[in-house]
Amino acid sequence: MDKSNKGISIIESLVCIAIIGIGFIAIMQLSAFSINSMDRATEKNKLNYLSEMVMEDMIGDPDNVTNYGSFNETCSYSAKGGSNLYNKMKDKWRNKLKEKNHIRVNNKDKKMPCDYSDTKKTFVNTGTNTTGRVNFLTGKGKRKKYLGVVVK
Repeated sequence: MDKSNKGISIIESLVCIAIIGIGFIAIMQLSAFSINSMDRATEKNKLNYLSEMVMEDMIGDPDNVTNYGSFNETCSYSAKGGSNLYNKMKDKWRNKLKEKNHIRVNNKDKKMPCDYSDTKKTFVNTGTNTTGRVNFLTGKGKRKKYLGVVVK
């Protein structure tokens, strides 16, 4: 029996640990990327829901659609009040934007992150066809959601 070959040498075991460590690092980076992607997808779903809600409210009140064009909100939402239908709708939009229970992760309510450069705006263009447009900028203004329709 050869006495110089008694088992795994220390160098072989260190190489094995290094290879396994590189594999674990790759798996951890992949899971962090997938969690970040899921958060962005959830945020996009919420923005789709909110922009469609705003457009449906505009389409539902075509006679006063020009009054809906002045909606411009950042991260600080507060109800403005008013007795007109369009003021009540704008307050409803503000309340929906500040709600924290649109996103639920692990049975905990999560509010969408908001930065100083995140804005939610509506525009109305009148002419032969009255059109409405919603611009939502989130993720420090990097992620954009635009939705436009012909109102009347």
